[in-house]
Amino acid sequence: MSARACGLVASIASIAALSVRPPTVGAQPARAVRAEVLIVLAREEPGAVDPQLAGIAALARPPFNAFRQMQVLARPRLELRAAQPAMVELPNGRRLQIILQQLTPDGRYRVRVSINRPGQNDYLPLLQVVASPGDPFFVAGQQHEGGTLVVGIRVGERPTAGVEPGAASPSGG
Repeated sequence: MSARACGLVASIASIAALSVRPPTVGAQPARAVRAEVLIVLAREEPGAVDPQLAGIAALARPPFNAFRQMQVLARPRLELRAAQPAMVELPNGRRLQIILQQLTPDGRYRVRVSINRPGQNDYLPLLQVVASPGDPFFVAGQQHEGGTLVVGIRVGERPTAGVEPGAASPSGG
């Protein structure tokens, strides 16, 4: 991995108001929590930025603002259940694993994330993140088709008045 890619991976602690903390004992969510994974191919060369990315402020700040071309490759949706790994295949043959650990007392989600190559040691060591419902956090550095994969993860939905964070809507949508 290049020094630039290492810097991208290392910089996620300052992106999207997330914090990396040691594990603590807390309440596990009693029901499934919706999640979305955003898989983007980013390049430094001039080009178009996918309109689907226009409202994501974290991608307009360092280190992601160095990419002048971004294309959404996939947006898989998942249901995370406490302590059960959810896997997403990445276009470069690696796998993203997400594990929902707990719902914190302040309504945020503690998740563990890793990217690995099947049959190999983890590429991105286990990362623990505490994220607010609906706020994405990003991991970057995987090389793919002459660019860099930027992977965003959004857990739960932003709360609205009277709705519990991460609760599935009755309409299923």
